[in-house]
Amino acid sequence: MQQVIAPFISILYCIVMLYWVGKWQVFKLPGLPKYAAQLVFLLKFGAGLSLTWIYTNYYTDRSTADLYKLFDDSRFMYEALFDKPKDFFKMITGLDNNAPYFDHYYFKMNNWYRPYDVDYDVYYDTRTLIRLNAFVRLFSLGVFAVHTLVWCFLSLIGLCLIYKACYRYFHEKQYWLGASIFLMPSVLCWSSGVLKEGIVFFWMGVLIYSIFQWINVGFKLSYIIAIAFSIIGFSLLKVHILFAFIPGLLAFIICRIRAYKNVRFTYLLVLTVIVIVGFNIHLLFPSINFVKVIAFKQQALLRLAYYTDSGSLVEMNPLDPSFFGFLRNWPQAIINAAVRPSVFDAKNAMQWFAAYENLFISICIILCIGLYKPIADPKKRAFVWFCITFTLVLYSIMGLTTPILGTLVRYRMPALPFLMMALILLTDTDRLTKLIKDLLRRYA
Repeated sequence: MQQVIAPFISILYCIVMLYWVGKWQVFKLPGLPKYAAQLVFLLKFGAGLSLTWIYTNYYTDRSTADLYKLFDDSRFMYEALFDKPKDFFKMITGLDNNAPYFDHYYFKMNNWYRPYDVDYDVYYDTRTLIRLNAFVRLFSLGVFAVHTLVWCFLSLIGLCLIYKACYRYFHEKQYWLGASIFLMPSVLCWSSGVLKEGIVFFWMGVLIYSIFQWINVGFKLSYIIAIAFSIIGFSLLKVHILFAFIPGLLAFIICRIRAYKNVRFTYLLVLTVIVIVGFNIHLLFPSINFVKVIAFKQQALLRLAYYTDSGSLVEMNPLDPSFFGFLRNWPQAIINAAVRPSVFDAKNAMQWFAAYENLFISICIILCIGLYKPIADPKKRAFVWFCITFTLVLYSIMGLTTPILGTLVRYRMPALPFLMMALILLTDTDRLTKLIKDLLRRYA
């Protein structure tokens, strides 16, 4: 019965969400046509359906398929609503739900207790996503496409907020900005599936928009509330992304306070201080050991790779939780995060997809070097350094901890819009446009 009504339910929800996208102020994108957000929403839904088709036909074991496994696990939590509603609300809210009593629900799931987890794993994305899927089931009737639509809708809110926050630096390059945020293939694909990345982009947008508005426009209590909720959201999903934002945001705020003087020095100083503090904070507070957490995260992902017999495992030195241990692995980490999988690594369609995107990014970096244009506006310089800092820190964390290329593509993906925005502002786009037109005339 569900298979019969699923298309109609999906179409109905799609129409309703398209209407909301057209009406809500958050989706109004300055400098772009009024229908731009609706078009992006349809592109994202199409990407989400394509991802569903790929996972349905090529990753047939749903218990290990990232797209399906948490959705399927959420069914056991959702079904408790009809037999024991009190259990359902305790599990979905996380209140008093760790008692052994609840194990008869959790043991039915494949991903609540994972055999490759380690004690220091601070990333709670698995259980958070199970709870979120169980909540969406309240109105989705278990139709997977509705979950895809919800993820597309939430991630689009985040992407639109990032666009609006950054628009002030791209007044004459709004289409370049839109392309860098909405149309990067990895962003379009992975933020549109029922995965953690879509929710991560939602919280990224809330955080960046609130802080940038506070810095550039003025204080509002709503910004503080939004920042607080985003911090909670990151702590339940991907706390390392919040950590990756901290150096750039802190330096950006200091630049604003100092009227954007000595921008480069400010960013380098903040990065240096944070590295020193990060490697030594456990000496003052033994319970806080970021270095050991990152090393344990690498161990968890190595165990995941061997447990699932991953076909895209790359050789990495075990990460020693010390400064020199990190320094030894850091060059390989940056290379892995920036350019792999390359066309020499690709073995299947998904890897070729990522490899061609990496090739495109590499070409963009080369063009940026060849068509480099100094930035006169110190505010734009501060923003570019913010983008570069976030990209560098996230690439470092992901490259150090993630030995699986398929996973690395997704985990480093939140940095891609910021990397592309930095490249656009550092490139003479007028010369680039002229070059492209000349090439088209010559070979068309």
